[in-house]
Amino acid sequence: MSDSGFVDEAPTGAPDGAPDGAPERARAPRSRRRPGPAAIVFVVLVVGLLAFGGWAWSSRAHADDVAAYESLAREVEELDRSMVPLGHSELPPCREGVDGRITRTYPPSTGPQAAELVGYLEQKGWTQGTAVPPVVAHLTRVEDGHVLTVDVAAGALNQLVASLTASSPGSAVGCLGR
Repeated sequence: MSDSGFVDEAPTGAPDGAPDGAPERARAPRSRRRPGPAAIVFVVLVVGLLAFGGWAWSSRAHADDVAAYESLAREVEELDRSMVPLGHSELPPCREGVDGRITRTYPPSTGPQAAELVGYLEQKGWTQGTAVPPVVAHLTRVEDGHVLTVDVAAGALNQLVASLTASSPGSAVGCLGR
């Protein structure tokens, strides 16, 4: 002890300051800090920004698919105006399903001849490939790296067309917003 009544040395008891002979207490685990509102808002903003960036990138990647599909739709509309008599029923894209096929069905007495329709399409740059019945002509064309197809269904090339079905790989993407 010193002159002022204080002890110069620390007591030689338990390490936690308990007197000698007292049972040792187990250390309580430290409680974890919960994230504050600012941290939560920051994480939500980062995740939202990443999600928006992913969506924008995928939309940009499919823009050329949609462009090819829209080109095909314009081609079929031009065909409708050019080939007479048409007298067909139109199934607009995306009405029956999400594949976005463009279909024209012609009545048995007023539709164009299959050979006439195929000739018209070949003049527009379409090339004829192997057709599987009931399709008499399977035509393809490449538009910005995408293969567009037109199938002409008829009994034979010298008979009237029963139906025309046009499709592109981007057809399903083109139907998302419709």
